Amino acid sequence: MERKLDLYVEEMKLHMEESEFFLESEKIIRPIMLEIDQINQKLSEECGRPVVEYMKWRIKTPESIVKKLYRKQRKPTFESAVKNINDMIGIRIICSFQDDVYKMTKEIRKIPEMKIKKVKDYIAHPKSSGYRSIHIIIELPYNEDQTIGLEIQVRSAAMNYWATLDHQLSYKHKLGDPKETEKIRKELKSYAMDIAEIDKKFLKLRKKIDKL
Repeated sequence: MERKLDLYVEEMKLHMEESEFFLESEKIIRPIMLEIDQINQKLSEECGRPVVEYMKWRIKTPESIVKKLYRKQRKPTFESAVKNINDMIGIRIICSFQDDVYKMTKEIRKIPEMKIKKVKDYIAHPKSSGYRSIHIIIELPYNEDQTIGLEIQVRSAAMNYWATLDHQLSYKHKLGDPKETEKIRKELKSYAMDIAEIDKKFLKLRKKIDKL
């Protein structure tokens, strides 16, 4: 199975290189990043403080694409990936405070050239793991007869620390002891609730400071 998976990854990598996927994706993403940066500048001026701590973008690796297609029980081909994966391209925006997450989301949704497929509010409705963020799923023209999915994640700095550890547990580290993995997962969920409360407390405190 592992050998077969490696073969599909190599085929995916070859197709992405031959079709200049990385170059084409960069052309797609740069104007959007510029729009988001302009939104950040506008909101930061209005608020009198930085709204976004940092933002970055990435293109999903061939290995990540193939593994996600397997989880979705889809064919591990490039055409299948473009059709079935919403986050072939991804943008992550980290805000200082939870209300800034909503401000950024509201303004991003106004960008005229973007066709928004779905908005998932995991702050109002957290995942079972405790994860809290907002995901904006966008459909963008890729070539003459295809569109491609782009996912914008907007979350607080505190939740970003949590998400980094959750990602490492879920995708990077293959822990040998299932009991230990489950123990860490429960601990993470508990911390997610703690972070949500801290986010609320920091927001309340910032609003008090704003009134000084």
